[in-house]
Order: sequence, then structure tokens, then C-alpha cells
Amino acid sequence: MKTDMTVEQLVSKVNDLSLIKRDYCVDANKLVVYSDCMGSKLCIGESSYIMQENAKKQLASLCNIPYSYINRIGGRYPELVDINFNTALQDISSTRLIRTIGQHARAVLSDKYRRFENEDVLKTLLPMLENYKGLSVVSSSLTDAKMYLKVVSAKEEAEVRVGDVIQFGALITNSEVGMGGIAITPFCLRLVCTNGMTLPKYNKSVRHIHLGKRFSTIEEYEASTVDEDDLFSRVSISLLSALDPLYYMKVIEKMKLAAEIRVVDYQDSIDKVAKHFGLDEEERLRIIHHYLAEHDTTLYGLVNAVTRSAQDSLTYVRATELEKIGSDILYEGVKAANRGDESEVFGLLS
Repeated sequence: MKTDMTVEQLVSKVNDLSLIKRDYCVDANKLVVYSDCMGSKLCIGESSYIMQENAKKQLASLCNIPYSYINRIGGRYPELVDINFNTALQDISSTRLIRTIGQHARAVLSDKYRRFENEDVLKTLLPMLENYKGLSVVSSSLTDAKMYLKVVSAKEEAEVRVGDVIQFGALITNSEVGMGGIAITPFCLRLVCTNGMTLPKYNKSVRHIHLGKRFSTIEEYEASTVDEDDLFSRVSISLLSALDPLYYMKVIEKMKLAAEIRVVDYQDSIDKVAKHFGLDEEERLRIIHHYLAEHDTTLYGLVNAVTRSAQDSLTYVRATELEKIGSDILYEGVKAANRGDESEVFGLLS
């Protein structure tokens, strides 16, 4: 499992960033875009902010301009993109919530967007972890788009094979910029090699959409507060669901079944996996390396090779995506084996 920062470092960074965040409620037709040597900027009154990629994508969507065009033309003809944005904005009468951080515009959102600030989520979440079956944070990260925490419980564990212990917990994510609400997805950690795996197909992740009442002024928006009791209750229910032994023992059973399904041709199987999930050549080669190093010629071995390769990823986000891909392979492979057509999925044969 790839690690990015300790939970203490995460809290410190989140708190530091909270001091330089500022939001605006602005009529879209009053926004102006212009470019200089620093990049594409969004002007709000007399202030201007360099647009992060997420904000630029959201503005392109608002203006009904394909982002592929913005990305392709903007590098060579930024002034042309500015004209496209500004012409489109003149005809948009809706109010937008512009979220900024420091000198950057990070989001262009609906004026009904309900904020869950990362610092509020951490304030609610961290004190409650020890009260929920000994949960602890084993990995965390913070990007421009999302905050990530992976938590597991040493009290909720089971063996796939003798000595091969799996601990269960949850992946908790939050976005302040419209890239998904608070989400809690079941997660597990294989202790023998610290491979992590998210488990969205085994149990529905619980999402809380950032949507509330419409705000006419920034003062109304800033006066709104998170219902901490409601947030605590919802997070508690989600964590208890992820840690329900009736749920996670079903995952263990699938792992045990996967440990009995033999891979006929590992190279062909991994090639199919790479093509199906859009893995690049470096990722494909890493999976082959870890598969051979594990000396496990089963579907379970293939799953672990994929999740182990996540630790080699350049970014935490990509590592988390690979952990989900490992889960998908487990789920679909066992499902195919139960149907009796496993030879048609990833080149497997029981």
C-alpha cells in the first residue's frame, strides 16, 4: 500500500490551507478570463486567480466548451481560448460559487454546493476512530481534488491461508471542489505484504453529496455550518457497515475461492487485464514482476500482483485506482469461475 503522508502531516497541511481559502458567489456573466505568463486566470472584480485544472474543466463545462479543445488550443493560442470563455460567459446568468486557495481558483461550482471542509471532516472523523473497533489511519493523502484516508482495524481480521491475514476497514474520501462528496468505501489490507484493496463492488460505498440550499450572497454561504451530529451519525453507520463480519467474511470466501483458481497463461492473463483496465506498459511489466516474485499461480496471486504494483505508482491517486482494479479482478474472476466460463476471463482455468 502506497503511503503519502502521516495523519499528523495531513492534519497540519489541511489546517494550514484552511487559512488561505476564500469563496465568492458571483454572477457568471461578471467573470472574466485572461491569460499571461502565469497561465489562464479567472478575474473576480479586482482580484485574479490562476485556474487549476479542475476549475478550468468546470468552467469549460459551464460554458459548454469541450475541455479537449481548451487543452489543445490553449497551449498555442491562449488568447483565443480567453475569447471563447468570455463570449460564452456573457450569456450565462446563473450565480456560481468560485472557490479559491491562495492565488489559485480551484473550483467553479453551483451556488447550491454544500461544503464539507477537510478540516471539519477530520475534526469529526479522527476522534471517533478509536471508538470503532480500534480503527487507525494507515495511509493518507491530500491532492488538489481530494483528501484520502485509509483506515483498518486490528480487531477485524481473518485469514485466507494460514498466516495470510487480511484486516478490514474503509477508504474515506472528501472533495472540497466538486469531485465527489464524502464517500466511505470498504477497504482491506493484506498484512504479509501490506497490499491494500478497495472493495466497492462488495458493498455500496456511502456518499454524501455536497448539495444544499441556494445562497444569494457569500455572507449567507459562509454563515452556513456543517451539522456535526448528522455527519458523525452518517459516518458511524458507514464504518460499522464496512466492519460487519457478515459482510467482510464474504470477501474472505471469495479470496479463498480465488486461491483455488489456476492461471493457465499468466502473460496472456496480464495482457488481458492491462487491455481491459487501460494499464500502461510499465504497469503491465510491474504486475508480471510481482506475480512471478510471489510464486502464486492462482487468481488470488494475480490479484495480489496488481495490488502490490500499486505501491510502485508515481502518485497516490493512481495507486488507489490500481487497488480498486485488483478488487475488480477478484470480483469478476470469481464470478466467472462460478458461472463455469473462467477460461474466457483473463485466461483463467480452475
